[in-house]
Amino acid sequence: MSPNEPNSVTRRQLLQDAAAAGLIAASSAGHVLGAPRSGNRVLQENQRPGTRDWMLAKTQVEPKSRYRSPWIEGYCSHRSVRAGDAITFHVSTNPKSPFTIDVYRSGYYGGDGGRLVKQLGE
Repeated sequence: MSPNEPNSVTRRQLLQDAAAAGLIAASSAGHVLGAPRSGNRVLQENQRPGTRDWMLAKTQVEPKSRYRSPWIEGYCSHRSVRAGDAITFHVSTNPKSPFTIDVYRSGYYGGDGGRLVKQLGE
């Protein structure tokens, strides 16, 4: 996909958006809409609705190389971030193709284990 195609996101834009999402997510963690900012922020955050979509459900192993996916690989600069911290996502696709990054916050969330904070990319 070229940067001139409609709805395309360059790698630089994706990484900038990802860093911004990390900062926004980290700075808003613990704030529940309509709830006072005092009290136990972890308890308030964990009362928000969660999802199990963070769990990998459609993994594939390429038999020849024994890697999970030869088509897309990536890693993050940090395992987690705190309010004000930045995170960088390093992603490579072969062949070149669009992708999305789902950013989740880990927590109890009624036993679901995570909450979708931001979706980056297409």
